[in-house]
Amino acid sequence: MKKAQTNSNRKNTSSVITSLKWYQDFARFVELQALPPRTRLSYLAWVRQLHAAFPRRHITKLKESEVLDFLIALRHERGLKDSTINQALCALRSLFRDHLGRDWEGWKSIKIRREEPLPNVLSREEVARFLASVREGRFRAVFTVMYHCGLRLGETIHLKPGHIDSARRVLRVVGGKGNKDREVPITDGLIARLRRFWKAHRNPEWMFPATGRGWKSAGRTLGQAMGRSERPMSDASVQAAMRATVISPGWDKRHGRRPVTCHTLRHCFATHLLDAGVSVRLVSEYLGHASLKPTLVYLHLTGVSESKAREILARFPAL
Repeated sequence: MKKAQTNSNRKNTSSVITSLKWYQDFARFVELQALPPRTRLSYLAWVRQLHAAFPRRHITKLKESEVLDFLIALRHERGLKDSTINQALCALRSLFRDHLGRDWEGWKSIKIRREEPLPNVLSREEVARFLASVREGRFRAVFTVMYHCGLRLGETIHLKPGHIDSARRVLRVVGGKGNKDREVPITDGLIARLRRFWKAHRNPEWMFPATGRGWKSAGRTLGQAMGRSERPMSDASVQAAMRATVISPGWDKRHGRRPVTCHTLRHCFATHLLDAGVSVRLVSEYLGHASLKPTLVYLHLTGVSESKAREILARFPAL
């Protein structure tokens, strides 16, 4: 009963804040920023949490010390990780500094060290076994493109047939992270496979269309359902297919060290290219990174640099 009352209170509080003019103004401000949808939702969620912490105060009139105390409480009272606190910091900085023009000194002095664990990477053989374990062909096709092209989940499900340039053998990513476009090389074999996959549903809009609800009861085939769909696959359906694959017998035991997710396939793409000797600059471009720094982490997961270092050291003059 208490839990039901708590959920009801949260809904009432949320409905109240969304009706406030300052919140609506900030929501419009966030919507106009070049931010991923999840980041926009995160910003608004953290602002709602700040409002809940000061229910009797007008948020736009909070002092710098009060906002900083809220961030400190996230660590010491709620025990949140630095990466989560950094999300809150970015959201509140967007509200007070970028939207309201409060360029407090605190924004410059706050330094939160985020945990950056090494990505989980499978070997080529493990990726092959994983793809072979995916039960449904449509999801196997999605995961194959993720791995072969190093795409994010959202980038993959929003691919369109026109994004594949078979003449130049490139796949064009439109509106990637940061709303940036890029091109990734694609093999003739994958082009042929995607062509066969598309011919099975012939959706004019999407390479990986959704099926919609009730397609079986309506007497349609999978191809017919996908061909009529106006929407791409949802990220939830792809993630569910990933979870169903990685919990299959034996797989979770082999890779219990860290969970295998959709993003793992992107990590594998980067690491395997670097392992084969492809330059960091090219891999960074393929991944759509804004700088080389996030790409350099994959060098810790490849044996190429270490083996070359040993070769060079072997040629050093002996004592």
